[in-house]
Order: sequence, then structure tokens, then C-alpha cells
Amino acid sequence: MKKSHTLPTHSAGPIWGLIFGAVMAAIAAALWMYAQTHANSSRLDESLAVGAALVGVFVAVCAAREIRHHKH
Repeated sequence: MKKSHTLPTHSAGPIWGLIFGAVMAAIAAALWMYAQTHANSSRLDESLAVGAALVGVFVAVCAAREIRHHKH
């Protein structure tokens, strides 16, 4: 039997979800700041920022809930 099959990796997925959620939230903040500071930005930039923020927050909340669920 391989050694990798005996290692507990059930919590690796939610941790990567938290990291991905934080990265998406940072991207959303950067897009929103870009849209607010540049006059030549379109409304698409603001829409992308809101979409990235929603995805990031949703993934982070789901991952955090999964981590809390595994600890009990």
C-alpha cells in the first residue's frame, strides 16, 4: 500500500478553498480600485469586481463551514 493512501488529507481541500477565496477577494478589491481610479474603465470592470467578490466570499464561506464541520 502506498504511503500517500494512509495520510489524512481530508482537510486539504477546504484549506485550498479558503486560499482561493482570499485570492479572489483580493482580485475583486484590485478590480474595484482600478474601476474607481481610472476614468477610461468601463462598467464591465465593476461587474467583474462584484462577480469575483461574490465567488471569493462564497468559496471561502463554504470552505470555512467544511473545516468547522470536520472538527466536530
